[in-house]
Amino acid sequence: MHPIKRAMITENSNFPTDARDAAAYWFARVHSGSFTVGERERLQQWRQAHPDNDREYRALAEIWQATTMLPEADLREMLEAPEPTSHVDRHTRRRWLAAAGAVCTAAVVGGVLMNGHMLDSPAHTIRYTTAVGEQRSEAQPDGSIIQMNVSTELVVRYYATRRVIELMRGEATFDVTANPDRPFLVDAGAVSVRVTGTVFNVRRDGDSVAVAVQSGTVEVTSGHWWNRDKAMLDAGMTAQARPSEGLLVKPGDVSALTAWRQGKVVFQDQPLEDMVREMNRYLSQPIHLADSKLKRLRMAGVFNIQDADGFLQALQNNLPIAVRRRQDGGADLSLLR
Repeated sequence: MHPIKRAMITENSNFPTDARDAAAYWFARVHSGSFTVGERERLQQWRQAHPDNDREYRALAEIWQATTMLPEADLREMLEAPEPTSHVDRHTRRRWLAAAGAVCTAAVVGGVLMNGHMLDSPAHTIRYTTAVGEQRSEAQPDGSIIQMNVSTELVVRYYATRRVIELMRGEATFDVTANPDRPFLVDAGAVSVRVTGTVFNVRRDGDSVAVAVQSGTVEVTSGHWWNRDKAMLDAGMTAQARPSEGLLVKPGDVSALTAWRQGKVVFQDQPLEDMVREMNRYLSQPIHLADSKLKRLRMAGVFNIQDADGFLQALQNNLPIAVRRRQDGGADLSLLR
């Protein structure tokens, strides 16, 4: 029995722990047409983490080359053949099936040429970052506008047949110039958004990703390549993806979710813990909850993202809260006795 190896250290608990399964995942990602710089670094780390990882990946690469030389009819016959009785034959066939699955996934997702050529190089590449409290808007070569919220990092790559944005962290609204022949793709980890022309917002907090559509239609996919969720979102719809959960699609207040573009934050009867966490995205010195009992308090309101004093005063006016200012400029909140 082949021992199960820890494939790599990852924050995503759904990542395959078996080296063979993980190799199939990475092989499909490499040939998907949307393989990111961050993924390339993680792949290199994974291959170096254990000899089994590199061996399984190289084995898939060799099988890929072999399958490209097989006639389509022969490959189909192999895929549809019944399970062999011999342990050795079963092992061999499963290796071929893993490679064939990776080949099929890569071909479908990325339209990769079956001769194994490298992906085409982007004609335009640029990286943007915003600091805490910084927002910026950038026009792209095709006229599309990317408006970035605070603490955001993304990379823009324009290819001949597609426009790809890798959102590593943070939040951005994309006002996309329509071009049916050159789709606009946002890659936010396990979540991908595909459009040809629309206005939508994507927020990434670690492995949690939220999408909100202001106008047009977007296609959202989430999950691993072997078990992807897909949804079409129209204007006024939102999608939320979290690790180990399916894609949650529902109507949402897109204006409230994107109020940061007007320098505002909107709370609709939300827990104080969530409100403070959201405000802290924009403040140079954070607000802390000094009493866990405060978490269950709730409030609604619209606040200026740069007005910490106004936010704290509103909390004191509406909730049983005491505010203690710290020397660093932040504040600690406690339950009023």
